[in-house]
Amino acid sequence: MSPGPATAELRAVLGAPRGRRFSRPGTSTRPMATPCSESEPSDSAFKAREQRILAHMVGNPRVAHRQAHGVLPHWMHLQATRIVERERQAHADSAHSEHLERPEGPWKPSPTPDHRPLPMVPRPRPAPDDGPPPPRPPRPPLPRRPRRPRSHRKPRRLRSRVAWHLFGHTLATAAGALAHHVAVGLF
Repeated sequence: MSPGPATAELRAVLGAPRGRRFSRPGTSTRPMATPCSESEPSDSAFKAREQRILAHMVGNPRVAHRQAHGVLPHWMHLQATRIVERERQAHADSAHSEHLERPEGPWKPSPTPDHRPLPMVPRPRPAPDDGPPPPRPPRPPLPRRPRRPRSHRKPRRLRSRVAWHLFGHTLATAAGALAHHVAVGLF
């Protein structure tokens, strides 16, 4: 492939206005190849294009519904009128209720009720002639201590025992080697 057409095609893509640089699926022509005028398309050109597209979609039920009922569904128009009527009614009701319920002068909060705290009466202390005091409930037993070892000495360390065994083996090996050298020299 020669570099000439690819460069021209690339320049056409980069020079195209935004939204027209690449082809869209389902279109037979490439929008980037057609030069676009800088001015906006006229309303008649838009309607002609829309009629051409709608002619291609004759069997589509959504397109048939749009052609019969308009761009927006009918219920959306009904809902918009309901909302407007509801707002008008609410505004009228609030204006009417303001005249009926609003007292003359500025609004004042209702006074807070005067609640005086009741005096605190202390409990009477027991007198000596009241009789014997009530028995105290028995205390629960104390928890038992964990069992301790019978002797409080530290246990013997295992490492020291191993060290003594190693020392004994080393001493026996050294004594055997010395005895071997001495015995060989005697015989």
